[in-house]
Amino acid sequence: MTTVAIRIPDEVLERLDELVHPDGYATRTEAIRRAIEVLLDAHERSVIDQRIVDAYTRMPQSDDELAVAAAAARALIEEEPW
Repeated sequence: MTTVAIRIPDEVLERLDELVHPDGYATRTEAIRRAIEVLLDAHERSVIDQRIVDAYTRMPQSDDELAVAAAAARALIEEEPW
Protein backbone atom coordinates (compact mmCIF):
# COMPACT_ATOMS: atom_id res chain seq x y z
CA MET A 1 0.00 0.00 0.00
CA THR A 2 1.25 3.47 -0.91
CA THR A 3 1.43 6.33 1.58
CA VAL A 4 0.17 9.72 0.37
CA ALA A 5 0.70 12.99 2.24
CA ILE A 6 -1.90 15.74 1.83
CA ARG A 7 -2.55 19.21 3.22
CA ILE A 8 -6.01 19.83 4.67
CA PRO A 9 -7.37 23.15 5.91
CA ASP A 10 -7.81 23.21 9.71
CA GLU A 11 -11.58 23.61 9.48
CA VAL A 12 -11.86 20.55 7.20
CA LEU A 13 -9.68 18.55 9.58
CA GLU A 14 -11.92 19.54 12.50
CA ARG A 15 -14.96 18.29 10.59
CA LEU A 16 -13.12 15.09 9.73
CA ASP A 17 -12.21 14.55 13.36
CA GLU A 18 -15.91 14.60 14.22
CA LEU A 19 -16.21 11.36 12.23
CA VAL A 20 -13.33 9.74 14.10
CA HIS A 21 -14.59 8.54 17.46
CA PRO A 22 -15.72 5.30 19.11
CA ASP A 23 -18.97 5.17 17.09
CA GLY A 24 -17.40 6.29 13.80
CA TYR A 25 -14.17 5.59 11.97
CA ALA A 26 -11.27 4.27 14.01
CA THR A 27 -8.73 6.66 12.50
CA ARG A 28 -8.45 9.68 10.24
CA THR A 29 -6.81 7.43 7.65
CA GLU A 30 -9.79 5.09 7.65
CA ALA A 31 -12.21 8.01 7.23
CA ILE A 32 -10.18 9.55 4.39
CA ARG A 33 -9.77 6.19 2.66
CA ARG A 34 -13.56 5.65 2.80
CA ALA A 35 -14.21 9.17 1.49
CA ILE A 36 -11.93 8.51 -1.48
CA GLU A 37 -13.72 5.22 -2.18
CA VAL A 38 -17.10 6.99 -2.11
CA LEU A 39 -15.82 9.72 -4.43
CA LEU A 40 -14.40 7.19 -6.90
CA ASP A 41 -17.62 5.15 -6.83
CA ALA A 42 -19.72 8.27 -7.48
CA HIS A 43 -17.47 9.22 -10.39
CA GLU A 44 -17.70 5.71 -11.86
CA ARG A 45 -21.50 5.76 -11.59
CA SER A 46 -21.58 9.18 -13.25
CA VAL A 47 -19.52 7.89 -16.17
CA ILE A 48 -21.86 4.89 -16.56
CA ASP A 49 -24.91 7.17 -16.37
CA GLN A 50 -23.50 9.38 -19.12
CA ARG A 51 -22.79 6.34 -21.31
CA ILE A 52 -26.42 5.24 -20.93
CA VAL A 53 -27.65 8.73 -21.84
CA ASP A 54 -25.32 8.79 -24.85
CA ALA A 55 -26.59 5.40 -26.01
CA TYR A 56 -30.23 6.48 -25.80
CA THR A 57 -29.35 9.70 -27.61
CA ARG A 58 -27.71 7.75 -30.43
CA MET A 59 -30.50 5.16 -30.59
CA PRO A 60 -33.69 6.43 -28.91
CA GLN A 61 -36.60 4.16 -28.11
CA SER A 62 -39.34 3.94 -30.70
CA ASP A 63 -42.92 5.01 -29.97
CA ASP A 64 -43.93 1.33 -29.91
CA GLU A 65 -41.23 0.50 -27.35
CA LEU A 66 -42.30 3.41 -25.16
CA ALA A 67 -45.96 2.35 -25.35
CA VAL A 68 -45.10 -1.21 -24.31
CA ALA A 69 -42.98 0.05 -21.41
CA ALA A 70 -45.73 2.41 -20.23
CA ALA A 71 -48.34 -0.36 -20.39
CA ALA A 72 -46.07 -2.70 -18.42
CA ALA A 73 -45.50 -0.03 -15.78
CA ARG A 74 -49.23 0.62 -15.44
CA ALA A 75 -49.90 -3.12 -15.09
CA LEU A 76 -47.29 -3.45 -12.34
CA ILE A 77 -48.74 -0.48 -10.47
CA GLU A 78 -52.25 -1.88 -10.73
CA GLU A 79 -51.04 -5.16 -9.17
CA GLU A 80 -49.85 -3.36 -6.05
CA PRO A 81 -52.08 -3.94 -2.99
CA TRP A 82 -52.39 -0.27 -2.12
